[in-house]
Amino acid sequence: MEVRHFIETDDFTKEEYLEMLKVIKTLKDAERKGIRLPLLKDQSLAMMFDQPSTRTRVSFEAAMTQLGGHALYLETKTLHCGEDRETIKDTAQVLSGMCDAIEIRTESQDTIIELAKYSDVPVFSGMSSKCMHPTQALCDLFTMTEYMEDGKRIEDLVYMFIGDNSVLGDNIGGVCRTEARLLSKMGLTFISCAPKEAEMAPEDAAYCKAEMEKSGGKFIQTNDPYEYIDQVDFIATDAWWYHGSDHLKDKKIATFYPMYAVNKELLAKAKPSVKVMHNLPGNRGYEIADDVWDSEQSILIPQAENRLHTEKGLLVYFMYPLLKEKEALHTEEDIVYYKDVVDELVLGK
Repeated sequence: MEVRHFIETDDFTKEEYLEMLKVIKTLKDAERKGIRLPLLKDQSLAMMFDQPSTRTRVSFEAAMTQLGGHALYLETKTLHCGEDRETIKDTAQVLSGMCDAIEIRTESQDTIIELAKYSDVPVFSGMSSKCMHPTQALCDLFTMTEYMEDGKRIEDLVYMFIGDNSVLGDNIGGVCRTEARLLSKMGLTFISCAPKEAEMAPEDAAYCKAEMEKSGGKFIQTNDPYEYIDQVDFIATDAWWYHGSDHLKDKKIATFYPMYAVNKELLAKAKPSVKVMHNLPGNRGYEIADDVWDSEQSILIPQAENRLHTEKGLLVYFMYPLLKEKEALHTEEDIVYYKDVVDELVLGK
């Protein structure tokens, strides 16, 4: 069976994403009834981080535990991996010989791609800083399916990402980039709303438009948050500055605030049913006003919890078939045989 990785949203079809959503929902429904299926019993996940993390680290680690497996938290600085040390190729081969999957959060998307190239087990991207955050994008799609109005389909949704939409220069719009590229496959309407200096990179916008033509959706760009707000079902934003970019705080505030903040004035022009999203961590009072952050329209906390359910679904989707394939190589008699041999060798002395 081919080993597949979850590192680029472009690698999967709408049908595959719908399958993933079904797995995520099934496991979440089971969890709500107190059922935790040990589908990955005794499996190990190596988690490589060279950046701080709350939701990604906890969600992957808790997901493996709830599925009967184990996660190893590995700070890159504590490994023999990096510049002037062990190569990414060697690290990938060593870890995939000891563990059943690898998750990695790092600065460079190229590092993640190289790791996957030489890994014999599934690799999951936990984010490359400015480029791609696929688990977050899938989580947000799943969250929308939970909160969309009765009778609506994914294809009926209007989603607006407001704020930093670019990965160029000092911008850090990797989440917007990832979500736009994934959601363009799903046939909904994606509105990219940003000031000119933070508009989506032309190549990303072109990709999304081309995918929308195939999926039947719409890709819209605007500099005016109010232009389409009355049509929006979900309005999402991201941190304007993040760890490692605190020195840009004043510049970012000058660029985005208050025009591109999600506040009561903006929501007053929206449908009463509109929901507010943020992948977190966020800067309260800036990307989202405090009275919106804690309002009934905010689904930030359920959205964050859904990272856990999304990770569980992804781990099962990519790892469980490989585990079942291995299990098919032996019988119960084989297990008894090898146990008896070990008993004789160790206990029979």
